[in-house]
Amino acid sequence: MVQGTSSDAGKTLLVAALCRYFSDLGYATAPFKGQNMALNAVAVARGEEISWAQVMQAEAARTEPTVEMNPLLLKPVSDTVSQVVLRGRVVGDFSAQEYQAYKATALPIVLDALNTLRRRYDLVVLEGAGSPAEVNLRSADLVNMGLAAAANAPVLLISDIDRGGMFAYVVGTLALLTDSERARVCGLVVNRFRGELERLQPGLDSLFQLTGLPLVGVIPYLSGLSLPAEDSLGIKGVAKKTWDLDVAVIRLPRIANFSDLHILEEEEGVRLRYIMATRELGRPQLIILPGTKNTIADLAWLRETGLDEAIGAAVAGGAFVLGICGGYQLLGKAIRDPHGVDGAGGAVSGLGLLPLETDFLPEKTILRVSGETVRHREALEGYKIHFGQSIRQGVAPFARLIGDDGNCYEDGACSEDGRVMGTYLHGLFDAVAFRNGYLNRVRKAFMLPTKRPGLAARAKRESSYCLLADAVRRHLDCDFLLKLLHKQGETR
Repeated sequence: MVQGTSSDAGKTLLVAALCRYFSDLGYATAPFKGQNMALNAVAVARGEEISWAQVMQAEAARTEPTVEMNPLLLKPVSDTVSQVVLRGRVVGDFSAQEYQAYKATALPIVLDALNTLRRRYDLVVLEGAGSPAEVNLRSADLVNMGLAAAANAPVLLISDIDRGGMFAYVVGTLALLTDSERARVCGLVVNRFRGELERLQPGLDSLFQLTGLPLVGVIPYLSGLSLPAEDSLGIKGVAKKTWDLDVAVIRLPRIANFSDLHILEEEEGVRLRYIMATRELGRPQLIILPGTKNTIADLAWLRETGLDEAIGAAVAGGAFVLGICGGYQLLGKAIRDPHGVDGAGGAVSGLGLLPLETDFLPEKTILRVSGETVRHREALEGYKIHFGQSIRQGVAPFARLIGDDGNCYEDGACSEDGRVMGTYLHGLFDAVAFRNGYLNRVRKAFMLPTKRPGLAARAKRESSYCLLADAVRRHLDCDFLLKLLHKQGETR
């Protein structure tokens, strides 16, 4: 099991790296995270959803993602309420207090999912959440030391030195663990180190004296990875020296599935910016309204900030606008949520940039799909996760899709001039033909030179998994890792 001294310490990528490393050695390997709080979710088989991070880790392990890899997913609706997804299906919205009580119900299901994976695979690599030193959560823990104890798993503790304070993070974390919890920690990993290792060595020697724990390795800051951030803390955009196409993403307060946009950060000639105020908008050629976990609340935020009018003015000035999932709903004339499935409920007027109306229904659509765009017949593949049902009024659909349920769907809407478009399809930019074709259509409208197609997102991720596995081989004590593995095998 990999645990961290904080959020964003590198747990997710280390699990992915270990999954690819052990897969390279011939072990059938699977990732597992008992509970994940994230708004980046992906549809898997049987109309179920799990966190994007575990889908990515399954790719690294060269195996099919399944709901057992992330049996409990929390999707924040507000600061105090989260939608709870158990084994890929929504069970309801819970306050923090309600969820703590619910954990007793969820724990046997989480452990059953883990045991299912242990029967199917040679090796399961577990990921913790946040920090095991969050002592207020210890009594009902099902994702850090509580899970490690239930699985009898040894723990690697990873800490990010790039953010500063790494030595205090490690020592403080261990000091807050109980004796039995601390006994599970078998080694330390230092992450994102920049510089000469010799200068770090005196600190590492002190760390050993303070903790008595062996150093499994020091991972340098890895450049060249093409993997989306797991949560919104990692949203940064990319500053490029040379670019011709300015793309502004509206960073909604409840932004979801922003993994859709990661591939644009590396697209040749594209400057991708996340903005939250009218003064930041400037004059982009393309504005993207991403997914949101609370469409009506984020629409109110757009109006409070004046971004609704700024977007409308940009469209009037010739800018293109693309809405994805919740962003698609925002583009319409009306949004109605009589059942309160999207938050507090209610009925509001949308931005009015596309002639469509959306009604939220109690039943959630979770579906893997493939197909093509209607206007240009460019191949598409991705997934749909949404409650809303949007009805077009006199405009063409964006795409025709076939779901893994065997049914055909007309998806999205596109204005007659092609400048305003919306879709429920997540992952649409992963498809090279659509990404290149759409961006070049924006360029042509602004009399900019077109670009040649780049790589598919899947190919870029595959290169990243190889880089991660190489980092394990070069910077971690692999003999130590294999001894841990063999010792675990003897106790099963």
